[in-house]
Amino acid sequence: MTTIAEEIADAVNRWFDQIEKKDAGEIVRRTTLQIGIHDYLRFEYKDGRIRLYSYDDDFGSPEVEEQGSRWTEPLTKEAIESGLLPQLQERLLQRITRYASNPLLNYRFTVIGEFTLADGKLVVPVVDYVDEGKKAQLLLRLDQYIQNKLRNGQYPTKPLETFFLSNHLVDPGLYPNVDAAGILSLYERVIELNKSNKEKLAEHRATFIRALSQWTETVFLPRHFDCRKEQWGLPVYTMKAIGEQTPADPKEMELALNTAILIIKHEPNYSRQSGLDLLERLKELGSDKAERIMKEGSGTMDAADVGYRDELVECRANDVFSTVTVQIKTECADSYAKAIDFICNLLEKGFSKSYRIKLKSQAKHVLPVPGLDKSLTHRFFANALQYAELYPRLETYAKLAIAEYEWYDDTEDEPCCMPGTYAVFGLGLADRRYFPLIESYMRCVDEEHQSVQTAFTLTFVKQYGIDESTIPIVAACLLKCTEGRFAKQLAKERALFETEAVLQALAAVVQGMEPYEAEHLVDIVWGGADKLQARIRKEKGEPAPLLASILSFTDKKRRLP
Repeated sequence: MTTIAEEIADAVNRWFDQIEKKDAGEIVRRTTLQIGIHDYLRFEYKDGRIRLYSYDDDFGSPEVEEQGSRWTEPLTKEAIESGLLPQLQERLLQRITRYASNPLLNYRFTVIGEFTLADGKLVVPVVDYVDEGKKAQLLLRLDQYIQNKLRNGQYPTKPLETFFLSNHLVDPGLYPNVDAAGILSLYERVIELNKSNKEKLAEHRATFIRALSQWTETVFLPRHFDCRKEQWGLPVYTMKAIGEQTPADPKEMELALNTAILIIKHEPNYSRQSGLDLLERLKELGSDKAERIMKEGSGTMDAADVGYRDELVECRANDVFSTVTVQIKTECADSYAKAIDFICNLLEKGFSKSYRIKLKSQAKHVLPVPGLDKSLTHRFFANALQYAELYPRLETYAKLAIAEYEWYDDTEDEPCCMPGTYAVFGLGLADRRYFPLIESYMRCVDEEHQSVQTAFTLTFVKQYGIDESTIPIVAACLLKCTEGRFAKQLAKERALFETEAVLQALAAVVQGMEPYEAEHLVDIVWGGADKLQARIRKEKGEPAPLLASILSFTDKKRRLP
């Protein structure tokens, strides 16, 4: 056992020699909330081969790999626990304790060993070292940061600070007793201080949710469930036997519950299932609140905001599942007006824009745009668009709903579309007054993930034609469409683009574009800058100078012969 202990210790020392090359002092100076860098080391031992990794889930190339002596006798669990581990612990602690005043190691450093035996694998904790001096210093820094930067602070905070703060708050080594209310209060304070910058706000929120999710997976759930991780898909949890469970702590249950809500409300759609699964686990643990939330919502919104009913319509909203249930009792403008007002109020109060409508209605209208998913959300707005007196309300809704990187929750893949789509398309096709609304909508479209604007553009051109009054809208739409889909359809319409009035209007529009946008427009209408240039060479009539003017905006360095 002594030889094995020495060889593993030598490999670990080589790992320490490698990481000492880092400028640890410079790294931790970025924020007072980082007291050290490394907190974990895992080694694998099999037939004398030793592999070292500094992450629990790192199964790639090892950071250190050594071939030691082959043990002549099979390793056993008893020999490792009684003979090898005490020797190995003593050797490793000699090196680890040298970093008491060095930021290379965190306040806590854990070493896990994985041994391959004749009858399987044995995973054992080898070292779990806590530097009490670093721990006390880190707790003091956390208190100072919370008091000065959060509770008394007035300025945005740094994402790096939120990363360490959120992870420290759910670290049982620092805070053995979970303070759910305190953690959630600090989360809300971070959100409040950073709300002026949308992108940074999203980063802070995602960082906090990631730390809370990690806590539920590594600390909370393992106390109550056995976990089986499949190669693909989410982990499968099975309730432990009564005698093996840790009694559920109410504060931990509260934090896990709020973590599930945050995941469902704010994480991308593909992550929502993990939040729903967490609610199911909490239900298994006896949480009445989790069961009620799944039926009624989080309870964080006023009852008057999430429910309305009268003789014409009944509306209910669940902010956890981002659903709005609308029952139209009487098909008339007033019924839809009340439903639209209900939804607008929800959006103003912070309801998720990536929502869906569950509609109960006798009417089954759809918009005259090919390719749109005939979802219940689509039907609701198509029904409402039958009443011209609701157009101003629908415009108000659209302006509230339009948001980049948000999607109606009942459409996926090809029919996927941004909130506000159905109202904008319907209004734009119903009345020229809503042309500016179409332009505003197109500016927010993410054409890499949405393509329904293509069919709308063709429908728009078919209805209104191409002239100097429509060209600004057509151009705005074409900027969000891909060339391939338009090559054949626009071939018949190309002559309409080349009248003098249209070219003058188009030149004015292109003048305000970025060169890559102008290039994209030329690609769609004329098949590319080179083809347009060839067209200009052959053209002897009036359009040539206007065509050349449009071409010039695609690349300022382009020179016509």
